[in-house]
Amino acid sequence: MARIGLLGGCFNPVHNGHVRLAVETLEQLALDWVELIPAAVPPHKAGPDMLDFELRAAMVDAAVDGVAGLRVNRVEAERSGPSYTVDTLTLLRETRPGDEFWFIMGACDLHALPHWNRGMRIPEMVNLAVANRIDEDLDRVTAFVAETWPDAVCEGEGAWRFGGGTRLDFVCVPRIDVSSSFVRERWCAGRRLRGLVPGGVERCLDAERERVARQWVAS
Repeated sequence: MARIGLLGGCFNPVHNGHVRLAVETLEQLALDWVELIPAAVPPHKAGPDMLDFELRAAMVDAAVDGVAGLRVNRVEAERSGPSYTVDTLTLLRETRPGDEFWFIMGACDLHALPHWNRGMRIPEMVNLAVANRIDEDLDRVTAFVAETWPDAVCEGEGAWRFGGGTRLDFVCVPRIDVSSSFVRERWCAGRRLRGLVPGGVERCLDAERERVARQWVAS
């Protein structure tokens, strides 16, 4: 049985914060590998500045190239309709029953989970790897777990076991203050992206400059 992390997102574009989050989770939870899963049809972030799936996925390919333990999974392009997390996880569990999954999310997303499409089913299906954010520390996650899953068993600092057998593990990630929207703003302003995105991602953007500009600059 492989221990696999799953990091989904629009990746419009993927940046160094995404890569660091994947690497930290890989190492801290002793996973076999982490799969980055670009959203094919983002249900809440679709807009004129959203690059097409293949270009975003190609940039994720470039971002993980040479990074041991990181892979790209294009599973969301294989099905139609909005890319809801619960549907993707259902498909992965059905097609890979021998693997154990950790869905990687920020602590702010954990608090929003009850408002996601069938969000409360997710911790019943897979483990959760919850990363700290700027204003979301372990104390707040602990309080949320106690309120939302009162029967969860604490197995150590930042680790809980749910009644159905899945678990939640807190992952402490060094702060990298970068976002995809910030990267887009810098790119549209003609600024270099070194230190914000992996070099291969910047090269992809340069190679597709006209194509990217039609969506990022126009929007």
